[in-house]
Amino acid sequence: MQFLKEPRAAILYHRLARLGSCVCRGATIAAVLLLSARASGQEAIAPSIVGEGPTGEVYRSPSELKKLSLQELVDVEITSSSRRPEPISQASSAIDVITGDTIRRSGVTNLPDALRLGAGMEVAQIDGHTWAISARGFNISTANKLQVLLDGRSLYTPLFSGVFWDVQRTFLPDLEQIEVIRGPGATLWGANAVNGVINIRTKSARDTQGFLLDAGGGSEGGNVGLRYGGRIGRDTYYRAYVMTERTDSLSLEGGGDAQDGTDFTQGGFRIESALGSDDTLTLQGDGYAGAFGQLNAPDIEVDGGNLISRWVHQLGVDSSLSVQGYYDRTHRLIPGVFEEHRDTFDIELEGRFVLGAHDIVYGGNYRISSDEIGNLGPTLAFLPTNETEQLVSAYVQDEWHIIPRQFSVVAGSKFEYNTFSNFEVQPSGRLVWTPTAEQTLWGAISRAVRTPTRIDQDLFVPNPSTGASVALRGTRDFESEVLVAYELGYRVQPSKTLSLDLSLYYNDYDNLRSQEPQGPTGSPIILANMLEGQTYGATLGGRWRVTDWWELDGNVSGLHVDLHRSPG
Repeated sequence: MQFLKEPRAAILYHRLARLGSCVCRGATIAAVLLLSARASGQEAIAPSIVGEGPTGEVYRSPSELKKLSLQELVDVEITSSSRRPEPISQASSAIDVITGDTIRRSGVTNLPDALRLGAGMEVAQIDGHTWAISARGFNISTANKLQVLLDGRSLYTPLFSGVFWDVQRTFLPDLEQIEVIRGPGATLWGANAVNGVINIRTKSARDTQGFLLDAGGGSEGGNVGLRYGGRIGRDTYYRAYVMTERTDSLSLEGGGDAQDGTDFTQGGFRIESALGSDDTLTLQGDGYAGAFGQLNAPDIEVDGGNLISRWVHQLGVDSSLSVQGYYDRTHRLIPGVFEEHRDTFDIELEGRFVLGAHDIVYGGNYRISSDEIGNLGPTLAFLPTNETEQLVSAYVQDEWHIIPRQFSVVAGSKFEYNTFSNFEVQPSGRLVWTPTAEQTLWGAISRAVRTPTRIDQDLFVPNPSTGASVALRGTRDFESEVLVAYELGYRVQPSKTLSLDLSLYYNDYDNLRSQEPQGPTGSPIILANMLEGQTYGATLGGRWRVTDWWELDGNVSGLHVDLHRSPG
């Protein structure tokens, strides 16, 4: 935050803000046509009708859903908190779930707007395609303390440890749910999972059979998407989709065109095959290309794609092993500023087994990310222009059920080596007490780090008055930012129609990024780690089933930030 107080640094961040996120919409009118046909050519059955679907699943009608108890609706199954399926009511973290049905009913048309539906999330739109998204503070266009995943693929970039939200898209009708953890999740998800983890999951190919046309439009643009899912043989399911979006520019406050319109197209596929009773193989990928307007400057051009392969083997009822690998290619051109090509390879092993009262998850991964940056203008530069970052990590976590279904202790740690800051250890300890079926009390102490990036170590901003001397630069001495977090939470269902979820936290930060003058006026300003401080706050969420056909949910959050310079 202090970084923004320097005029030249502010210019830098406004430049980088154009890299940010998705698209502003005006009032839109959505039209959805669903043709869900059986692979065998039999009569189509829409998901809202009771009966067997095209792949054997049973759909519930709205009238049947109304018969579910509030407890059944609240206990959505999640995987982000402990990397294994569990009811959200038993999670030892401040977690919220945004379901695909919630997103569909809300009418949102992009992921950033969908994240507004999560409790305690800070989502701000800067222009037609730039977003600032964070949790528990530090929210700027280059927010760098969230770990974000889409179907197991990490979306953050080593350029600034944040997310280019403008290119993070998926076909929204295929979205299963978004799990949002507020607070550190580094023990399982690694560096940069400091203030939270966002885990975006799409539906299986088995659950997206038949044709689907999704279209919407209005006075400021529109979108259209088409998906088809089918089956090959008995145990292989697939889907493919393509979507395109165009939005007009926003208007400037004083009048005139902001020139920040969007033209974006994306397509992809997913194939799932059961190789036997205990093995599943998944292959999926996406490709995109687009252009984002900017005021009095040529359009930003983007393109890229990814390919993910995942094998899951069930060793038993509570035991499994999975291997996932992905390749991600991104390209971004900001004319007159810079151009980035980045290739990322990642392979990850994950396992789980139960030993008596101990439920243990473990894993490790290796990631290599190589970039090539072209410095195209006088405003900023990254030196060297080529960099290869490597990450090697391993983790283990033990959930010890001391009193089954009532009291558990969770302990684990992540061990990482990365190119920027070398070795990092990120442990956590958690307690979960469930005195009754309607109450859960949990607490946690965790350590997490935000590792250095290309901005922190390799950025150079020239002094425009001389054209030669450096006004601002990074340094290879920049270290990881460190968080030690203390959390406490309480979930309760006081009646059959009401549930409440309260979470409290106190965060202690060290080594935060600062700007340090190196001499008299005109001397370079160095990016260093001379800030520290504390934040604390609370989030209270509730859900009230007023009648069988009417349900209300909402939340309120408070945040206090106190940052200051380190002693000396």
